[in-house]
Amino acid sequence: MMDYDMETDNDYMGDEFFDELDNNFDGINFTDEQQERIREKLTSILDYEPKVGILGKTSVGKSSLCNALFGRDICEISDIEACTRETQEVLLDLGGNGLTLLDVPGFGESREKDREYEKLYKKLLPELDLILWVLKADDRAYTSDEMFYKNIAKQHIAKGKPFFFVLNQCDKIEPYKDWDDDNNVPGYRQEDNINQKIESVSEYFDVEPSKIIPVSANARYNLAELIDEIVQALPRDKKIAFFKKIPEENRSDKSTATVRRSWYECVADTIVVVCDTVRDIVFKVLEQSGNAVERFFSKMFRL
Repeated sequence: MMDYDMETDNDYMGDEFFDELDNNFDGINFTDEQQERIREKLTSILDYEPKVGILGKTSVGKSSLCNALFGRDICEISDIEACTRETQEVLLDLGGNGLTLLDVPGFGESREKDREYEKLYKKLLPELDLILWVLKADDRAYTSDEMFYKNIAKQHIAKGKPFFFVLNQCDKIEPYKDWDDDNNVPGYRQEDNINQKIESVSEYFDVEPSKIIPVSANARYNLAELIDEIVQALPRDKKIAFFKKIPEENRSDKSTATVRRSWYECVADTIVVVCDTVRDIVFKVLEQSGNAVERFFSKMFRL
């Protein structure tokens, strides 16, 4: 797990950072006031705490998925009973501000519980930056999922809320003995059945297949692809805040490049607003290799 130190990074965004920017820009000499405004804006982006909702009925592996994605045991796990009776709001401390994960109660246990959870979901969903709806890959019954998805979640998704179905425990899809343990990937017949399952879920819930990501939390299969899709779906500034929380083994070159571009754009837009200058000129300067902004990004993500 990366050891992120926000205080150190804030120190780095000091005089040296702005002195180098001054040297790179003709006609711009950052005043103390401008430096402080730029620093405050960029720090607010870096300090943002994304809220990720992990939804789904009991026993689909929601807590295991949280733990696999973010690199440490942050949610209680029980193989015997449904352990998430109340919303778990976990602040994962990474040396600075953390990532808030909402591991909400699973549904499908009883009508009484489902009514309670329905009220809870309606309250929580508007607050979330991202919804991951977890389905068990070898499950054949999605009736309760369908009810909650159509009656509660779909209205938020229609308004642009980033959303994915996550098919968890793909290593258990038949023929499960085909799983390639050496390469940690499904065998040929198993992969074909996973693709058929994606098509089936797509038709059942009337969603694009691209919004359905097969993974195995226990086998750590396809986690980087899920991160790729999440990064692409989130708004620009929230990509950066979310990606900061991801352990290095779950990052891909694709996601890293996307987040680097977002970081440059955030810096450029901030300078344009604070200094009232031309964006194309700013961005051209920021793209120069080896500059302070790139070194800050590399330091921030341990690249």
